[in-house]
Amino acid sequence: MKIGVISDIHGNLTALESLLPAIKKVDRVICLGDVASVGPQPRETIAFLRKMKWPCVMGNTDEALAKSILEDYSHLDAPLEERRRTAAQLDDSDRRFLSRFSPTVEVEDGRVSLLGYHGSPRSNTEGILSATPGDKVSEFLGSRGQTIFAGGHTHVQMFRRLGGAIIMNPGSVGLPYEKDSAGKFRNPTWAEYSIVTVNGHDLSVDLRRAKYDRATLEKAVRASGMPEPDWWLEDLS
Repeated sequence: MKIGVISDIHGNLTALESLLPAIKKVDRVICLGDVASVGPQPRETIAFLRKMKWPCVMGNTDEALAKSILEDYSHLDAPLEERRRTAAQLDDSDRRFLSRFSPTVEVEDGRVSLLGYHGSPRSNTEGILSATPGDKVSEFLGSRGQTIFAGGHTHVQMFRRLGGAIIMNPGSVGLPYEKDSAGKFRNPTWAEYSIVTVNGHDLSVDLRRAKYDRATLEKAVRASGMPEPDWWLEDLS
């Protein structure tokens, strides 16, 4: 059994579509949330996910959009008009679709069970990083006994162990973070994802990246009507 795990698309349908050749080869796909906000193609991304019928986890930005809350993106320096544009583009059917996302998604295959969530199993605003202390991670996970814990939110790929469990983050499809030598974050034009393979007693977790064309994305951004496209494009590499 092969499970594709994706997260944090953020309205970047160009990046999401670049994964299709790999994703079509898996048995099932789960999405860990934050699908539409602050990106060039929010409605198009939602339409794509609605068509694919993949189970999706409720991310913090999904919850805000579903409830028509103008979430604070000050940590991203996201322009207010861009936040308003994303919310204004969605209609009631889009919001109903987002509101049906689950807090967690579970996949079981024999001896292996995977729990998908956005930030942590208890909150879509908590994040687990490679440097998060083990006792804090244990607090986030609680007494759950899954084999694999898969979360997003941080936009950084991760694989770590805690006791007998694997904790992973597939990274971000639409806005992966990478810090340069000066400490500045940039957004590389690759879509991050993971393939979990279960074969009898064997288990593998592959963290992957699919490179896509920056010019194609820039064309989509310019055509989207974003109020400040240069802000969105300036950190792409």
